Amino acid sequence: MTINLDNVVGWYDDRKGALTYSMLGSRNGADGTADCSGSIVQALYEAGATKYDWLYSTVDLGRYLAANGFTRVSANQDWSAQRGDIVLMSWGADMSTSGGAGGHVGVMKDANTFISTDYWTGGQQGTAVSEHNWDEYYGVEVGNGLQYIEVWRLAADEQAQNNTNESYPDNDVAPDTPAILRFKQFNNEFTAYNDIRVDEIKFVNGIWQFVNYDLAGGRDFDWTTHGINLERVDNQTRGNEVDTQVGDIVKFNSENNEGTIDEYESKSNAVGIDFHDDGRIWFDADQALAL
Repeated sequence: MTINLDNVVGWYDDRKGALTYSMLGSRNGADGTADCSGSIVQALYEAGATKYDWLYSTVDLGRYLAANGFTRVSANQDWSAQRGDIVLMSWGADMSTSGGAGGHVGVMKDANTFISTDYWTGGQQGTAVSEHNWDEYYGVEVGNGLQYIEVWRLAADEQAQNNTNESYPDNDVAPDTPAILRFKQFNNEFTAYNDIRVDEIKFVNGIWQFVNYDLAGGRDFDWTTHGINLERVDNQTRGNEVDTQVGDIVKFNSENNEGTIDEYESKSNAVGIDFHDDGRIWFDADQALAL
């Protein structure tokens, strides 16, 4: 899987004057209308990304980017822009609050130029694709209440990633997997803003814990090393005032949704994260990357 960033940018250039902004139509230009997130998903797919399950919104677009070799290189920080950088924006506190008109996404055409499908002209026919000087654009949107941006960049060393699946003797140090490489490229930092399904619940070591099979790397897990303290998450299904049940959807709360990876295990493609008094909890690296 190789994504051609020139083709991502070119997708927009090819549609200048041809698309009208709408969140209610095809969203990806198929009917002549598109919105920001539908456009970037379609552009990435046509440039070589994996087939999407649906046209993701800005809330869950990070998962698709991570699955296709992108790493988050900035979270509300200055960065040196490069052609092909994907810029996600939220008028709320983070991308989890960016649904509908509360978020935006586009791509850097060069170090100074941002291009996207947007509502800049108020939905005037054929004007959805527009480009702007980034500094000027950012200044205007901050004035309009923009609070948060993320920047995602395609990993540069694809050859190193492609070599990580080679066999190695059991007594040798395993090469880093693609997911572990991405964490290291992002200074060992992790974020966890996305939904998590509760697959099992158990009272272990004096703590009510839950397990998500994907994060645990399957159903053969150890509660002591894979169970997640229910106090670390907010229940999205029924709120925090009611006991969590199997099948509920939860998210890591604001005190636990960002941090650093404390240990890697390349042979099992796992990352270990210390959660205060709970000790070190292990996650499948691919699934942790997509959180």
